[in-house]
Amino acid sequence: MKYNATLSLLLGLTLAFTAGCDKDDREETPEPLPEPTVTYSRSIVYQDNGQHRDSTFQASQVKGYVTQTAQGLSVGAEPIAGTEGIGFALNRTKLPATLTGTYTLKTLRDQTLDADVTYYYDQPQSLGGGTILYFSNGQHVTGSLTISSYDAKRQLLSGTYTATLTGASDPTVAYGTFPKRKCDIAVTGTFANVPLKQVE
Repeated sequence: MKYNATLSLLLGLTLAFTAGCDKDDREETPEPLPEPTVTYSRSIVYQDNGQHRDSTFQASQVKGYVTQTAQGLSVGAEPIAGTEGIGFALNRTKLPATLTGTYTLKTLRDQTLDADVTYYYDQPQSLGGGTILYFSNGQHVTGSLTISSYDAKRQLLSGTYTATLTGASDPTVAYGTFPKRKCDIAVTGTFANVPLKQVE
């Protein structure tokens, strides 16, 4: 009888210890992060005749980034080939702790809005090469950047973006071409589970 009680006690302690170890092992194994997904579409519409030059890139062809300093938060998307891209820069000190919200885009006429915008277009060597930059402080820009969710524990950001540069110079012709046709450049897309990286 005494033997059975001792055996039962030892068995109970062994099971409790094993269960405790299993729990500790589960806590030490981090949950895998979801794969980030980014979409990117660009349309160039010429003002003189309405002609379109549109490109939509597959998610596998696009990458996104989110970086943060004490003063700023930057969100961007671009095709992996690096032929063009768009970036948004916000004043971190003016954002809520959750980071979520819909932010207006600065434009030539109003630099008091929320986000600076930079769009770039790389010209092929056949047109002389080089990168053409369009900044919101020199362009008429409309649109918004929406941060729909921020997973603070895993440091992941998700949202949407849209920006239209109205009356921009045609980026698809050689830099020295004059005069350049005027066009509206519209860039839209989404980003989901993009890791937020702290930078100095």
